[in-house]
Order: sequence, then structure tokens, then C-alpha cells
Amino acid sequence: MNEELRFFIAFNDGLTVMQKRNGSMATLGEFFSGRTVECLTGSQKRPGVVFAGVAFDGGYRTQDGGRTWEKIMNGDVRAFAIDPNDERVVYLGTGPVRLYRSEDGGTSWEPLDSLLDLPEKVRSQWTVPKVFEGKEVPHVRNVFIHPDDSNLVFAVMEHGGLTCSRDRGKTWEDASSGIAYLDMHVLGNYPKSKERYYVSSARGFFRSDNCGREWRRIENGMPWAYTEMHSYSHDWLFLPGTPLRMIVAGASGSPGVWWDEKRDPRGVVLLSDDDGENWRQASAGLPAKMPWMPWVLVPDPKDPNTVFAGMGDGSRGFGFNPKEKGHGALYVTRNRGEYWEPILAESPSILTAWVAAY
Repeated sequence: MNEELRFFIAFNDGLTVMQKRNGSMATLGEFFSGRTVECLTGSQKRPGVVFAGVAFDGGYRTQDGGRTWEKIMNGDVRAFAIDPNDERVVYLGTGPVRLYRSEDGGTSWEPLDSLLDLPEKVRSQWTVPKVFEGKEVPHVRNVFIHPDDSNLVFAVMEHGGLTCSRDRGKTWEDASSGIAYLDMHVLGNYPKSKERYYVSSARGFFRSDNCGREWRRIENGMPWAYTEMHSYSHDWLFLPGTPLRMIVAGASGSPGVWWDEKRDPRGVVLLSDDDGENWRQASAGLPAKMPWMPWVLVPDPKDPNTVFAGMGDGSRGFGFNPKEKGHGALYVTRNRGEYWEPILAESPSILTAWVAAY
């Protein structure tokens, strides 16, 4: 492992910044104790800059590699995204559903309230399950800026579907057709394409070939393919190479399902070498019966074959309890998902993470 890698790991009750020294992981600092860090993302050109969205609390930025943090937004911040075409441009999403943009790296913000001008028929989809009414609100889970066109932006709602802007947030349209249950997680494009996209959700993994105007499920080979309650997916990514590889993190249903089954998520890491049409389960090096959900997949900033997976039995989004540390692990693959090994074999539940070459 590269000794220069710095790990930002959001456990169930706060953020720990770590670096590997003398063969072991050394803690550089602990932050946000008793709070839930929902999002971590950082700059590729300035690795000391990392953003953290802390549920029910605010948005934070570090500019010194995680040694100190400053609050840059109040409120229930759930998503950050940096424009890959211009890292001065940063998007931020909150609950209730609202979107902001910064043109100066997160120092000042402007609301993109054109998102709220969508028809009532669309906004009425921004809901929460009845069990969470009065406790939680629908929120922006993920923001995607196309790496070849900054005008093309998607806002992904956790309970609310997908919205798309083709003019950098001036106007928006619903992009959820074909998706029945609108609990969405992470959206991305097929490399170099402006038409093909994939999105994970609480009930299915989807592909669109017309820029989000229509979606279809692609789950052949997944262990709970096309089921109503158990086909749960969260983080996913493409890995370069021949063939192009997809990695998807999933489980047997959402936390609301597997908590009812004695907190047994039966987590899986899934691989596809044909653009998601067929899947197989990665198993080498992973527990035969994985007791965690792989919540986050983070690529190594220097090695395209290496991916880190943060796992845990805690719950992101709805129903989390930051006072419960839970159980988790941090794994790594150095050969595009074929074989995995633990970096932290036992840890509190991991919800999200970021890795920087610092």
C-alpha cells in the first residue's frame, strides 16, 4: 500500500483521519463525535481539501488534510460534489431537498432554487416512509456533474427520484421514468457517454440509454435479482481497463429490511465485465457470509486497479443512530475486485470514506 495515502473514515459515530505508518494504521485525528458523517469527497488536484456532510448539523471543509475543519454551511447536509471540469465549483445537497453551488471552492454559496420550481407532481414524490414521518425528511443523496460537460447535472433524491438539468441548474426536469420505488442512491455515466447512465437504489440497479428519460433494471446474476424488497444497491463505480469493469456494493434489502432479520445485511460485492448486463459475486478474501453492508467504494487516487471498501452494519440515511457504534471493516482489492484483504479487520460500522494521496 502507498504510504502516502490518507484515509478519511466515517464510522457510525464520527470521523477518523488515519494514515498507514510502520505497517499499521495511525490515527491523526477524530472529529464530529456522536454525529453521522453522510458524505465525504475531496479534490483531486489539491488532496488536502476534503468536504464532509454531517447529517442534521452542516457542511464542513478541511484544507490541511483533515487536521482542522471549518463549517461552511448550516443545516442537514447530505451531499457534496466537485465539478471534475473545474474544482472551484462545488455542489451541496440538503434535506429538505435543496441544492446549492459554490464558485470559489466552498467559501460562498448560492441556492439553486430552480429545483423547487419543478411541478407539484414531481415534488410530491419527495417523501419519506411513513415510519420516518416527523423524524426524517427527503434529501439530496448524490449530485452528479458530467465529466465532459458541466452543464449536465443530476440531483439524486433519497426518496424522491432523479432530476436532470442541461443548463447548469437554471432549469430541471424529472428523470425517473421506469423506476417504481424512488429511493435513489448513486448515479454515474458510462465513460465518455452523455446518453448512458446507471443508478443504484433501495429496490434495483438501473440503466438508461437516453440520458435518464427511461430506465430499466439490469440485475442478471445478482443474488436477489429483480426482487421487490431485497435487491438493494448503494455505491458503485467503473474501473478502467480491458474489459471495462463495474463494481457494485449491495445487500439483502435496505437496513429497514435486514434489521428485522437480526441485523444481517448479507452484504455482497458484485462485478460485471459487460456493462452491467451480467453480474458475478466477488468472494476471494471476503467472508463467506459477510455480516456487513459495503457502504462505500473508494478508488485509489494513484492506482486504477485498487479500490477500498468501507463496510458496516449501521444504517446510512434513514433510521441511523450515531450512538450505536456497530461493527464493520475496511477492505482493499488491488486487482479490480478479484481478491480482497482487510486493512481494518474489525472496526466500528463504516458509513462512508475518502482516500487521498497526501
